Formats: sequence, structure tokens, C-alpha cells
Amino acid sequence: MKKLLLAVFPSGALLLAGLWAYNSLNSAMGSLFADRAGLLLAFGRLAGIAGGLGVMAQLLLVSRAKWVEPLFGLDRLTRYHHLCGLVIPLALLAHPPLIVLYHAELTDSAFLSQYLAMLKWDYVPAAAAGGALLLAAVFLSLPFARRRLSYERWHTAHLGAYLGLALTLGHQINLGGDLAASVLFSRAWFALLAFAGLNLAWYRFLKPLWLYKRHAFTVDRTVMETGDVMSVYLTGRDLAAFAVEPGQFALLRFWAPGFKLQAHPFSFSKPADGRELRFSIKKSGDFTAALQAGLKAGTPVLIDGPHGVFTAAKLRADKVLLIAGGIGITPLRALAEKLSAAGTDTVLLFSNRTRKDIAFAAELDELAGNGSFKVVNVLSEDPGWAGEQGLVDAAALKRLVPDLAGRDAFLCGPPPMIEALKTALAGLGVSRDRVHYELFSL
Repeated sequence: MKKLLLAVFPSGALLLAGLWAYNSLNSAMGSLFADRAGLLLAFGRLAGIAGGLGVMAQLLLVSRAKWVEPLFGLDRLTRYHHLCGLVIPLALLAHPPLIVLYHAELTDSAFLSQYLAMLKWDYVPAAAAGGALLLAAVFLSLPFARRRLSYERWHTAHLGAYLGLALTLGHQINLGGDLAASVLFSRAWFALLAFAGLNLAWYRFLKPLWLYKRHAFTVDRTVMETGDVMSVYLTGRDLAAFAVEPGQFALLRFWAPGFKLQAHPFSFSKPADGRELRFSIKKSGDFTAALQAGLKAGTPVLIDGPHGVFTAAKLRADKVLLIAGGIGITPLRALAEKLSAAGTDTVLLFSNRTRKDIAFAAELDELAGNGSFKVVNVLSEDPGWAGEQGLVDAAALKRLVPDLAGRDAFLCGPPPMIEALKTALAGLGVSRDRVHYELFSL
């Protein structure tokens, strides 16, 4: 079923491309490929089609649909979404001038005067505003702009893209040449749009509400693990039916003043036991600081998830190496418990600055009581530490895990650390298919 659903969008896109070519060759004016004006119109329409399909693809990529997310991982889908967002503006920017040039050539008008005249057409002003909102969302997601915005402002700008898409619908229906020329094209176009929109509506908005109605997730208590890491324990109804794999994460929306407008990704930091769920959160910005200061027991929680493929299903070897940096321990803490319970030979290298930064120290020591699990804390800024000091680099890996090449490696930490570890592991003979990681920059 998943493969069938995966084939729907690319198959539909190919059908639309074929119908565009057919319509262009067999238009009422003859082949649009026969002269310059026809080419402007044909490729102007193609740019509009490509831009529309790109926006639909974006909706699917961020829908968190369960038929696609497990195959790639939500972090990779999000990166594809970012890359796709860099291509869409090319189509959106090409469509208007090509169409304006076509009409200007027909009427022997200057480009600017023709453009201003077309802005008075029905549905064109709304489409222009919608296109501007879509382009604004793309622009504000570019690295140089994104770094200057808070998450809240960036997220608000992204929501404007949905309004932008809605504003273009009238233009598509009433002025889209290919939609008007072919009933099959029109049906395929709106079927794809509905497919993308329904997936987005269900997985992003309706399913979390359905899960809350079924399980009534509620904050039971909070526990400070370190000076800046807080664990949030949730209870609810029939939690045994809420399936979670150690290593996964979810987007949480705390339904309380100051929090309900935002959903953020947090990892399950212990295996689900049917009685409660635990997420552990580091204070790293305004939202998490406010959460640690003001989250109260009894707060309802909407859960979008679980998500992620950073689980034991990835295992290829019978031995495992876990490497965590700081709060990156959260999914690995849950995974470590599962591996330890299964008797899997597991080594955890846990990198922190100082002893006070080691989260779950007592829990990890308890797991280490099982002979199959070993934890090594590596501290970079604690001169009095009697254990391993420095960074988890190639030299440390070779010394601390001599059988490294025979293990699967699970990495979680800051992106620069992940990149450095990937390079080090490759240099030490660990094949790429045995190195697993997820980057939660949603």
C-alpha cells in the first residue's frame, strides 16, 4: 500500500506533463511550438504547472504522512522540503513574465503596460498576492534570513504560504489554459491537489486531535535531570495502545497560555511502558526556557507522532555503538534500555562539557549493571574529571571501541559533531549503511 501511495504523486505529475505537451501541440491556435509567441505561452504555462506541482510536493513533504515518513525519516523529508523550496521560486518567478510577454507580443504593448493591464484581470491580483506570500515564505527560509528570525516569526511566515496557495486557486480554475483545454488535465490537477491537501490536513492537524481524544495526554509531573534539562512525564488513557519505538520523537503542543500556538519536536527519553511517556527537554531558547519555568501538571498535550526511523530496526550488526552529545542522549537513552534488555553488546560514548551536564547519570549506571551495556562519559571542560577527557574523535573511538568496525553506530548530537563523527567513523572502517543519525531541525 505504501508503494502504491508513493507512486500517486510522481505518476500524476508525469501525466500532467504529458497532457501539457499534448495540449501545446494541439491547441486551438495550432502548435504552440511553431513560433515565438506560442513558445512563450507554452513555457509560461509549464512554469505555472511546475510551480503548482512544487507547492503540492511541499505539502506532502511536510504532511508527516505515515505512508512516506518511515521510508525516509522525517528529518530527511524536511531537508528535501528545504531543497524543493529553493527550486519552486524559479518556476513561480518565470510564470508571470512569460505570460505577460506572450500577451504583450499579441497586442504590441510594452511589457510594463501589459503587466499593469493584466493586474486588473479577475483573479490575477489575488494570484499575485498569493505568489508573493509563497515567495516570502521561501525567502525567509533561506539560511541568511532564517538565522535572523525567531522560530515563532519564521513559523508565522510559513503559515502565510497556506494562505498564498488558497489565493491562487481562483486563478488556476478560471485562467489556467491547460485546465480549460482538457477535462482530464483538470481532474488530474485537482485530484493531486486534494491528495496533498488531505494528507496535510489529516496528519498535521486532525490526527493529533484524534489521538488526544483517544488518549487524553496530560502532564503528570516534571523532573529536573540537570540544571538545564527537564523531563516531562505524561499520563493518559490506554497508553499501551500508543505504539512508540525507542529512538523516536514527537511534536508536542502544550495546551496552555503561551504554549498552545507552537509545536516543537522532542524525543521520547525512555521506552513507553503503557503507563506514562517521558520527554526530556533542554533549555535552549525562549520557548524551552518558558516551558521549564511555567509548565504545570494537568496541562493537556497534543502529540503529533511518534516520528522517526532512528530505531533498532536499523541494526545490521549484533553489536552497537551509541554516541551522544549533550541533549542528544534523549533518544539514545531510550534505545539503550531496549538494547540492554535484549542483551545486545552496546557501548555508549556520552560527550558533555562537565559532570553537572550528564543527564540520566544514575539511570545509565543502572543499565550498565547489565553486563551487555557499557557507558563511557567523555568530558571536554572538566579538568578534575578522572575519566575520559576531550572530544569523541577518531583517536578516542579507536582507543575506546577497538571492535568499532563490527558495530552499528547511532549518533545524536549537534550537527557539527555528527558531521565530524561520520567522517571519523568512515576513516575507521565503519560502512555508511551502519551509521545512523537523525537531525531534528524541523
